[in-house]
Amino acid sequence: MDRLEQLRNELIYEGRPMTEQDVEELKKLIYSGDGMSMAKGNLLFEIKEHVKSNKKTPSSFKRLFIDSISKYLLEDEDSPGRIDNEEAQWLRARIQYISEYDSYDRDLVENIRKKSINFPKILEQKSKRTRAFEHVLYSTRYLSILAVVGSLVSSVALFLRGCMVVFESIRHFFIDLARGEVDPNYEKMFEELVSSVDIFLFALVLIIFGVGVYELFITKIDPVERENDTRPSWLRISSVDDLKSSLGKVILMVLIVAFFKHTLELSKEQWEPITLLYLSIGILLIAAALYLTHKSGHEGEEPAEGEEAAKEEKE
Repeated sequence: MDRLEQLRNELIYEGRPMTEQDVEELKKLIYSGDGMSMAKGNLLFEIKEHVKSNKKTPSSFKRLFIDSISKYLLEDEDSPGRIDNEEAQWLRARIQYISEYDSYDRDLVENIRKKSINFPKILEQKSKRTRAFEHVLYSTRYLSILAVVGSLVSSVALFLRGCMVVFESIRHFFIDLARGEVDPNYEKMFEELVSSVDIFLFALVLIIFGVGVYELFITKIDPVERENDTRPSWLRISSVDDLKSSLGKVILMVLIVAFFKHTLELSKEQWEPITLLYLSIGILLIAAALYLTHKSGHEGEEPAEGEEAAKEEKE
């Protein structure tokens, strides 16, 4: 390995051109000892990056490069004839190390495709135009920041509006007391406070939506990740289903409060039981839909390690 590194240094750092004798010596050094390895593969990639643009580089080096890397990937003891995930990730990292897909890499991948039993999808090479388009397409996720900011600003406005409703209700209550009214209008105060609860709940929906969209499309929130064990369940959003579940629970509470508010607003003379019946049926249907969605979403999940161990111990 020392002579191999010395030869690498002569070709790369001293700048002398590669000869046929160098290729033959490389071949002997690579297959000597324990044979081809990842360290030798990395060294070959380094030499290739330096000599590939030199027209005087012997064509035999390209053949040696392709054969050696292919043999390392396909003739190992762990997965003979196949490329496992670790090998595929290593090769993809080496190919894209300089962000250039040259003829050496293209012929190497094509040779592996022909000889390997499998061909990992990670080795599929896309054109520069495709990669550029996908980069732009992936960057469009930052447009969701508009939804995040809009939701949070709307939430602040609703919280302020709810506080104003509470303040006005309390102010009217104390004004009535100051006038000496023996029986202040408690029912009106109660309706206003229920309305404020409705407003606060919808403000919470907007916060959950904003936080969920940020975590799903932008990045994970660091303070939340650091306190993973203690954060509330509505902040544990790892998929769109989690976001829908969290939103659905709060929206269900909003509907229940709206139902309660509607019952308070109906006087005995204007009593419309059919309206309340329709509203209650709608709420029940929404609750059933949320339950079924939550249940179907957890059926395919594997039990946690603690739960599985407890189950085995019980059996």
